Amino acid sequence: MKIIADVGGSRGRWVIIDKTIIKTIETEGFNPYTYKISSLNKILKIIKSSVESFEFNKIIYYGAGINSLETRNIVEKSIKNYFKNTEITVLSDLLGSCRALCKDKRGVVSILGTGSNSCYYDGNDINMQINSLGYLLGDEGSGYALGRSFLKKYLRSELSNNIIKSFENEYKISKENFKIIYEKNSNRWISKLSEFVNKNKEDSMIREIILNHFKYYFEEIICKYDSKSLYLSGSVAYYFKNEISNVSDLYQIKIVKVLKDPINHLVDFHVE
Repeated sequence: MKIIADVGGSRGRWVIIDKTIIKTIETEGFNPYTYKISSLNKILKIIKSSVESFEFNKIIYYGAGINSLETRNIVEKSIKNYFKNTEITVLSDLLGSCRALCKDKRGVVSILGTGSNSCYYDGNDINMQINSLGYLLGDEGSGYALGRSFLKKYLRSELSNNIIKSFENEYKISKENFKIIYEKNSNRWISKLSEFVNKNKEDSMIREIILNHFKYYFEEIICKYDSKSLYLSGSVAYYFKNEISNVSDLYQIKIVKVLKDPINHLVDFHVE
């Protein structure tokens, strides 16, 4: 019996499998760069208490921020504290998306969720990767970057009155009271503003923000890979797939597949 976990920055899915899916557990997300290890331990306590009646021989964890030996060891050590006699494999969520989207096909794979990440996948492994640099310096195309673009327009009064009123009513905020922007973990709050942007796509100014957002993403990231095939995963990729497709046509890049959530395809990958 195995656990296959896909843990992003906002949420995690832990699937118990024994040839078929036995149980799926949803948790909060974790990233070793933006969360304390106590956050992962809290998640693992929930998982452990939920699966006490099962015995596992393997846990395969695909996670955000797993891009170095240091972050891999941090996560692996924590999991072993809760599952002592279990084989633990810790891999990047980007490799997980590659396996879920491409199987043995080649192309550029990109995650667009709270944050963003990308690589060129050669059908077996990650062959080239442009560093996402995280939300302070990069994360182009992400929910955070889109939320930030919207927020700048709002604070500089560059949006329609209807959008401004709607935003202030929904979020109980005003231009004179935006302390939350500089509070701890405000990146999570800002990334969720992409949901408001998605709900108001029909507004011409919002459409312009979306278009410029994804143009910048293609120019800064996707066009730098020598490939015309693009595979996407994540909530932002899923909810803005039409807008991304329109932009990809400008650069003559084909979007082959879009997945909101790769976990079920990852289960298929490991069951086969």
